[in-house]
Amino acid sequence: MAVSTGTLPAEKSIGPGLILATLGAIAFSGKAIIVKLAYRYGVDAVTLIMLRMLFALPLFLVMAWWAGRGKPALSRRDWLGVLGLGFSGYYLASFLDFAGLAYITASLERLILYLNPTLVLMFGWLLYRRRITRVQALGMAISYVGVLLVFGHEVTLGQGAAEAWGALLVFASAVSYAA
Repeated sequence: MAVSTGTLPAEKSIGPGLILATLGAIAFSGKAIIVKLAYRYGVDAVTLIMLRMLFALPLFLVMAWWAGRGKPALSRRDWLGVLGLGFSGYYLASFLDFAGLAYITASLERLILYLNPTLVLMFGWLLYRRRITRVQALGMAISYVGVLLVFGHEVTLGQGAAEAWGALLVFASAVSYAA
């Protein structure tokens, strides 16, 4: 007969996480639609990125303050890493994404950006020799076949070269973000 210690493990609620994940997915998908609408009014990618960064700056400042409370200051090497990652993962990725949206539909852009986990997986394999499992390889194959099918459909509907350029810019955005 087991003896009870009188303590129960803390129950974790997944509700807040699901709500935040849902809101994040909606906001992430809505970004492309907003950019496409802005292009109708003659706004360019650089202006859109400036506005995005201006709106995001207060949030990033609050997050940096919150995360840094009671911690030692960043070293010069840390600052260089933060700046490099900020440039690659935020500015360059956003610029390439917004520029690509001038040529392709928001739905194709979303699909290409959702390849990001596969890019991270490939970077892990190339740089750190992490093994890719069969299930992961199958998932990657399905992802890329799906993108190629949608891309092929987009090219047959449109101008071809313009869609290819837009898809390449958005894919470069995904690579920049994954890096």
